[in-house]
Amino acid sequence: QLKDVIPKIYTKINLSPDDLAYLINIFSTIDFGDGHKGKDIFGRIYEYFLGKFTEVEGKKGGEFYTPRSLTRLIVEILDVKEGRIFDPACGSGGFFVSALEKLEREGKEKALLSIYGQESKEFVWKIAKMNLAIRGAEGDIRIGDSYHDDKFPDLRADYVVSNPPFNDSGWGADRVKDNDPRFKYGIPPESNGNYAWIQHYIYHLAPNGKAGFVMANGALSSGGIEGEIRKKIIEDDLVYGIIATPEKLFYTVSLPVSLWFLRKSKPDHMKGKVLFIYAKKMFKPISRRQNVFTEEHIAKMVEKFRMFEAGEPEEKINEVGFAKVATIEEIRKNGYVLTPGRYVGIKIEDDGIPFEKKMEEYSQQLYLLLKEEEKLTEKVREVFKALGWEV
Repeated sequence: QLKDVIPKIYTKINLSPDDLAYLINIFSTIDFGDGHKGKDIFGRIYEYFLGKFTEVEGKKGGEFYTPRSLTRLIVEILDVKEGRIFDPACGSGGFFVSALEKLEREGKEKALLSIYGQESKEFVWKIAKMNLAIRGAEGDIRIGDSYHDDKFPDLRADYVVSNPPFNDSGWGADRVKDNDPRFKYGIPPESNGNYAWIQHYIYHLAPNGKAGFVMANGALSSGGIEGEIRKKIIEDDLVYGIIATPEKLFYTVSLPVSLWFLRKSKPDHMKGKVLFIYAKKMFKPISRRQNVFTEEHIAKMVEKFRMFEAGEPEEKINEVGFAKVATIEEIRKNGYVLTPGRYVGIKIEDDGIPFEKKMEEYSQQLYLLLKEEEKLTEKVREVFKALGWEV
């Protein structure tokens, strides 16, 4: 499984025999506890160092590491179980790890999930392979440029997950063949590859497949060719959920992103409808530079999707300022813009003070401000007069 992954010099270490023996003794005395599996412990250690590496490396590290709270949220909303899961920009394999952890929590065998991934950088491909191996899992992870060298042209997955390169300019629109079946809605502009990725995900969905992915906010409302592609995707009723996230979820990008959820086919009660969630105010800061979703945050968003999928009344799902089930007709009236803030409304906090009482207080405050303005105006006039100018 790790052929061509671990470098051939891995047995050569710059440690003396005494230091190596000391290190082995330290590890051998660690009590992992009966409630943990060794592979899970080492998996978490591996994940910890991946995160720290990303934090130190900045943008370079952020190219392959998706924060755990995001991968967990997407996997939970998709309700990943058995079947085929595919990530065409898999990076270090974070989505696969979250999916495997979900199976473990639910008491299901890892073997029920068939893992497929593609990554364009060899170094990152090795990290993904190691990330799976250290957890006792296997996957078909291949190296290649997903734009122009799709390694899985015949794969139709039950779950497509991804955090692709955002706003990728110079992605190679001119190299796309006219008969490329992935771009049925149109070839995106050379200046931005967002909708190349989105169409790639749609193409790889099984008839009952679902996709969940991270995307730049610009894709929600961009015009031109991208706007036309988005319109066709919406009219084909493929979008079933959009989440607006807070800023600073990534180590390397402070701007907020959006999470998209697509279905190749919807149950009758979901047809012609999209669930919008505005989660910009839902976060926990863990440092000056990064925010995360907590378990409670994830549970609240997942609950809204479960209610939507179960066909519960929209009045139970809708929550002003947070969640709204909108129809395609509403989206059509909004110019096919998918920004959640347009649909969820504004939540007005009720402090329990009667309107008449508030107006009385506001009137008194306005009266005092106007009196203060008169005094200041008179003082200004006096100053100008002392300087020989009449105002």
